[in-house]
Amino acid sequence: MEHDIVNVAQTKQPTIFTQFMNLIKNNELSHAYLFTGEDGAGQFSVAIGVAMRLFCTNVQNGMPCGKCAECVRIMNHDHPDVVITEPDGQSIKVDQIRHVKSEFTKSAMEGSKKVFIISEAEKMTTGAANSLLKFIEEPTGNVVSFLISQNRNLVLPTIISRTQVVEFPSLSKKQMVQELQNSGVKPSEVNLMISITNSLDQIKELSKDDWFASMQRLLEKWFTYLVKENNMAMPFIQMSLMPLITNKDRQRIVISMMLSLFDDVLEMKYGTLADDRVKYPAILAQTKLAANQWNNDQLLTMLDELLDMNSRMAVNVNFQNIIEALTLKILAIGQS
Repeated sequence: MEHDIVNVAQTKQPTIFTQFMNLIKNNELSHAYLFTGEDGAGQFSVAIGVAMRLFCTNVQNGMPCGKCAECVRIMNHDHPDVVITEPDGQSIKVDQIRHVKSEFTKSAMEGSKKVFIISEAEKMTTGAANSLLKFIEEPTGNVVSFLISQNRNLVLPTIISRTQVVEFPSLSKKQMVQELQNSGVKPSEVNLMISITNSLDQIKELSKDDWFASMQRLLEKWFTYLVKENNMAMPFIQMSLMPLITNKDRQRIVISMMLSLFDDVLEMKYGTLADDRVKYPAILAQTKLAANQWNNDQLLTMLDELLDMNSRMAVNVNFQNIIEALTLKILAIGQS
């Protein structure tokens, strides 16, 4: 886990992290914060970085060293005065908050400070949130609490009113790409994944196995049939595509992947598709061919048909029927 946590915080949110380092330097840190923003925007890293700075025994230029015993223990989630709470299953339960409350009431075991980090704070049950309220409002001793949530609208207003809310801006496209590459996502998949979701957690979930990469290759083959006006596109759906589309979540992802495919064609047609933004690099030649042979009206009609897939899913039309109907229409539009 090294001292990269500080680097991550500085890289993802340099302004916010520097502000917190200055608050500590000037002894102006408040007792409770709510960090909100998309997952992966650096909220947890900043909270851990602040804890490290508070306990670090070898502060360097106003920053935690990341190497002393205190810093290492915090990074390893093994410091008695830095208490981290996260959901147990689908929620943060009252018993978990009782543990936090008992820690609140103790004097710090190894110093005068105590830090509490509650991840996914929106998942606190109402009972748990209410249980935490008065301790946030009237902390015992030198305590700072960080509540982290992707969606402040899901956090009880009474909690929000008792914390300082810090909105974390989304990562830039460049930062997202770097984050995914560091996570081992293949370069050929990065742009497509980013076009589907801004959630790093969801992207990491998609890249856990070979499903996403396999679906990307299959859609490339399906699209190649369409561009070449090859009716093999129809049996290909039943034989190759459908066996991998096993639930509603995957159906929605596939629709998004298809839209991204045609988005490449549209951008190619208008000359706005930069090399570093291509979502299907393996079939760039077919994308160029499609951009040349389909006129604007044809391409926009195809996109309308793709966008209509979501509404057809909503009325429980069989997904295979939806893709087959779409494929027939695209073949017909391309031949018109």
